[in-house]
Amino acid sequence: MKKKILSKKIVGTALPVFSLITAKRPLKQNGTFDQGLVFLDWLKKTGQSAWQMLPLSETHLVPGSRKIHVPSPYRGYGIGLDPRFLSKADQKRNILEADKNIFIEKNKFWLDDYALFCCLRDYFGTDNWTKWPNSIRRYHPKAIAQWRQKLKEKYNQFIIEQFQLHRSFFDLKRKSEKLDISLIGDMSFYLPLQSPLVWSQQKCFNLTSQGKMKKVSGVPNSPGAHFGRQIWGHPLYNWQDKSQWKNIINLWKLRLNYLSEIHHVIRLDHAKGFYYYGSMNIDDAEKDDFLKGPGYFALSEIIKYARKKGLEVFAEDAGDKLKELRKGLIKLKVPGIRFIRFVYNEKRKAFEDRYANPKKYKKYSYTYTTTHDTEPLIGYVRLLTEKEKKKLCLKLEIKYSSNEKILAKSLKLVALESASLAIIIPIQDWLMISDRINKPGTEKMKGDRNWRFRLPVFVEKLPIKTIKGQVDLALKKYK
Repeated sequence: MKKKILSKKIVGTALPVFSLITAKRPLKQNGTFDQGLVFLDWLKKTGQSAWQMLPLSETHLVPGSRKIHVPSPYRGYGIGLDPRFLSKADQKRNILEADKNIFIEKNKFWLDDYALFCCLRDYFGTDNWTKWPNSIRRYHPKAIAQWRQKLKEKYNQFIIEQFQLHRSFFDLKRKSEKLDISLIGDMSFYLPLQSPLVWSQQKCFNLTSQGKMKKVSGVPNSPGAHFGRQIWGHPLYNWQDKSQWKNIINLWKLRLNYLSEIHHVIRLDHAKGFYYYGSMNIDDAEKDDFLKGPGYFALSEIIKYARKKGLEVFAEDAGDKLKELRKGLIKLKVPGIRFIRFVYNEKRKAFEDRYANPKKYKKYSYTYTTTHDTEPLIGYVRLLTEKEKKKLCLKLEIKYSSNEKILAKSLKLVALESASLAIIIPIQDWLMISDRINKPGTEKMKGDRNWRFRLPVFVEKLPIKTIKGQVDLALKKYK
């Protein structure tokens, strides 16, 4: 389905794959691609035409653990699909050798390194490749060949596993196209150190010869940082060395080439990182800094390549230091994002001009009620005083209600009736529940409660009539 998503008004839902639960699977087998087939039916029944997912690659291991992976999808390997999304039923399906060989040939550009990385991870008990022996840590070609032969049996198992995962996902994608539903992916800006892409392309990152990170990703504390100082912990791209720009952009192109087969559209996370990015000192906040990135040069190369591959892109353009990014997005005709949750900023005690008039949002933009990083609408409403709620209602020209659910629903309808052609509603805001997916700045390597959200009911029990009515109203008003 190589068609432009913004050729018509669309309404979609944001829901992580890992949040799915259906009546057809035991509770321990939830959050799989085949359960997504049932979710697509719900989207169609409610008149929606898009499903936004979070990044789908496997996340890296918790330090000191051989089996436990960190929960954040933004700490994923950046390539391949997470084995937890493969149901036992799909794992048992017969494998046709011809289909497997076609998959291998088509995906050689990433699959070889990925499978070997996973073999080495299991062999050494860590995906922190800086702990591996020197020759393989440095990605020497001779060592690569030797280890691939030594771990051949395990290597083939990972190849088969990825074939099974992609087969299951493409069942989902084919059904989405049959139902005229676009699959929206999320391309994380950074990669964790423990990624096969970082291991195989070390010169693209600001690392020592031993693979140690000099500084890490994050957000310095500033008046524009809504969540305050954040340490994300990824290695920084080596933008300070201009001789590496071409290699870094080629790495982005490799990822886009892969994603173009998976999704119809992608959200480019943290797009301002091309212009300004945080350089964080883990132990001393006084040494945090904002550094300048390659700007329009890199952004334009990446957007043009995505379009060449038939992949539509829109970009996260929230936060501060955004003037240059937004100019670049306008020049490239890349849609930005609007948020109803930020119409009134309760921390600054002020309305945000960019979001405060949904009826005048740019046509080619994506409007969200809330995001995976914020409180759902119910939680947002609870943060406001009665006086602030009344001011918000007056600004948006909606009727005030002291009932939190009624007020939150009114805010959702504001989003649905905005001028944007694409409206994405997180599932929590459809259901009017307060469960968060993530709370930035609270991540823990062990015992982290972020990224654990599950649907409160089976997909088969999700409401249809009320949501379809709201979707139909939004589409009708646009026409």
